[in-house]
Amino acid sequence: MNGPAIAFAAALLVVVAAIAVHQLTTTGLEHVEAPSSGGPAGEGRPERSHGMLDLLGARLVGPLTKALGARRMTELDAAIRRAGRPDGITPTVFVRRQAGFVVLGAVCLAALWYLGSLFMGVMLAALLCAWMPLWLWGVGVRRQHAIDAELPDFLDVLGVTVRAGLGFRASLGRVCEFSDGPLAQEIRAALHEMSLGVPRRRVFEDLRDRTRSEAFGNFVAALLQAEELGVPMSDALTDIAADVRRDHAQKVRQQAAKAGPKVSLAVTVTIVPGALVLLVSAVLLGNASLFDGLL
Repeated sequence: MNGPAIAFAAALLVVVAAIAVHQLTTTGLEHVEAPSSGGPAGEGRPERSHGMLDLLGARLVGPLTKALGARRMTELDAAIRRAGRPDGITPTVFVRRQAGFVVLGAVCLAALWYLGSLFMGVMLAALLCAWMPLWLWGVGVRRQHAIDAELPDFLDVLGVTVRAGLGFRASLGRVCEFSDGPLAQEIRAALHEMSLGVPRRRVFEDLRDRTRSEAFGNFVAALLQAEELGVPMSDALTDIAADVRRDHAQKVRQQAAKAGPKVSLAVTVTIVPGALVLLVSAVLLGNASLFDGLL
């Protein structure tokens, strides 16, 4: 392998790595227009974007969409909705961006293979190919945790608003005016669906399935049961808020209990070996004369 070829492959790899780092920290959709007012949060944004990965994956969108099939595309849309449609991403944009990462991974694999680092090329290509699903999964998990954290306070304020005399739907809209978190966004989307004539039970069941939050699922189940049994909504919301806070506190205690063994493992793996090295070194240095006599 001659010198100019190695230099060209190295330069190409540096360029590809720079593009990969930039694209791993952005979805390329930050400059799209905001959704029109009145629609549900996260919807109504244009799909058009101008990233390098969109150009790389544009030609593969059609074949990949056909290969995935309607069922997989529906599941992908549900996962994107569960993540709150971050940056207005849609299934088509996701597939195009995933195709771009696959092309970028193939280029990195070829360049590193040419340089004699096949293992590093395979690892980098695997990371790039798996980046979009991992990114979407991470956004969904963080959104679910945020919903769990916001739910107790949201229910408290909702209960006060209902006791003040407003109807349930009007109270939901009133509380959402003072919050812009993921829970308020989901409630706004639910209110928008109810304004279009979708039954309340179906809206909340879809919302429960979309958020996949255990605390929110308990809230929806208790709310629907209270509605069927004719329990006053204010009393039901107070009881539900108390139950959610108790479950949330129990979950926090469980997480705190799990943190102890993790801290002990980290101390054992990092601090103990270092302390042993220092002790053994001190013993060896203090008895250097004895070892000189033995040698």
